[in-house]
Amino acid sequence: MNNIGTVECVISRYNEYINWIVSLPSYVSKIYIYNKGENNLYFKDFTPPPEFLAKVVYINLPNVGRIDHTITYHILSQWDNLPDNLIFLPGTSVMSLKKGEYLFSIKRNLQRLRSKHRGFFAPRFHKISENFNFKRDDYIASGVCNRNGNPFIKSEYPTLQDWKKALIDDVPMKYIQYRGMFAVSKENILHIDKKIYINLLESLSVGDNIENGHYAERIWAHLFKQYSDTN
Repeated sequence: MNNIGTVECVISRYNEYINWIVSLPSYVSKIYIYNKGENNLYFKDFTPPPEFLAKVVYINLPNVGRIDHTITYHILSQWDNLPDNLIFLPGTSVMSLKKGEYLFSIKRNLQRLRSKHRGFFAPRFHKISENFNFKRDDYIASGVCNRNGNPFIKSEYPTLQDWKKALIDDVPMKYIQYRGMFAVSKENILHIDKKIYINLLESLSVGDNIENGHYAERIWAHLFKQYSDTN
C-alpha cells in the first residue's frame, strides 16, 4: 500500500531495451521515458499490457548530458506539476548485477522515503570528507549498446569543486551518490533555487560524452540530502 503520496518515474534511455520497467511498483502512476537514442525499440520480444502502457509518456530529447541532463530537464519542465515523489533511473538499470541490486533497493525503500530517508534515497550513497574532489580525463560508456564513438569533452572547470562553486555553491560536500539512480521528494527538489537547475541544464547541454556529466552525477546527494537535512 502506498502511503507516501503520488510517485512518478523518470527514465533516461539511449539504445537499451527497457523490458524491466514493468517491475516498477504498481503505485507508480506515471512513467516518463526520455529517449535520446537512435531508435524507439524500447521492448524486446515483449509488449507490456495496455493498462501499463497507459502510464507511459514518451519524450524525445537531444543526445546530450545523459541521465543528469534528463533529470534536470524534467525538473524544470515539470516545475509546477511535480508529484509528491520522483524516481530517477537510467535505461541501463539492469545492465549489470550491481545496478539491478540498486533498482531493487530503491523499490524496497521507497515506502520509507519520508520517514527514514528524509525525502531522498540512493542505493549507492555514502559520506565523504570535506576535501573530496574529482576530475576525469576520458570515459567510454560501460554498456556496449550505448557506445557511439563521440569524443570525450573536458569541462571548462578543472575539477568538480571548481564546477560546483561556479554553478551551485561553495558549501563543503558531505554526501555523494552515483549512477543517477535515486528517489526524491518534491519538497527536496523545490528546496533548491531554480537558478541552480538552469545552470546545470546549460552545463549539461554541451555534448554527449562530457566531464560535466560526471560532475553532476556526484552532486545530487549534496543537493537533495544535505540541503534538506541542514536547512
